[in-house]
Amino acid sequence: MIQFYKPNKANTGNAFGFRMGTKNQQSEEPCVYMTAVNQHSWDDKKRTGSFSKNAQDPEKSILVKFNENELCGFIYAIENYEKFNAYHSFEDNNTSIVLSPYQKKNGEKAFSFTVTRNSTQKFGMGLELHEACLIVQYFKFVLNKLFQYRESQKPKK
Repeated sequence: MIQFYKPNKANTGNAFGFRMGTKNQQSEEPCVYMTAVNQHSWDDKKRTGSFSKNAQDPEKSILVKFNENELCGFIYAIENYEKFNAYHSFEDNNTSIVLSPYQKKNGEKAFSFTVTRNSTQKFGMGLELHEACLIVQYFKFVLNKLFQYRESQKPKK
């Protein structure tokens, strides 16, 4: 699992986590689950933020499952410094996922990663290029596990 914590003193930060899970209860096929949590509080003395109280609040956290096409979309976008969009519709929720390249004020390249549920609940953070590289490596790792799983499920001749 990889995690990114980006708290701030304005208390508008977010935490994002990516973990490998299984597709569903009937299949052990690997996939990636992403969680995002809004920041709950900020401690000025320690200069730290907390997310834990919002982790179980469905209005302040989100869980998204990515398939292999989406993983490859992220990888391609990061490796080519391009934009990637995805859209999920589940039950009464419509979720948009956007990874966009941008240049910071100092001229350095970075990415903006935003997840928006039902146009009102937003989760987002900036990603440095080294953080985006970490995501690429993790997604490639999961894809390799997925391909190994599928090969192991093929009937033996």
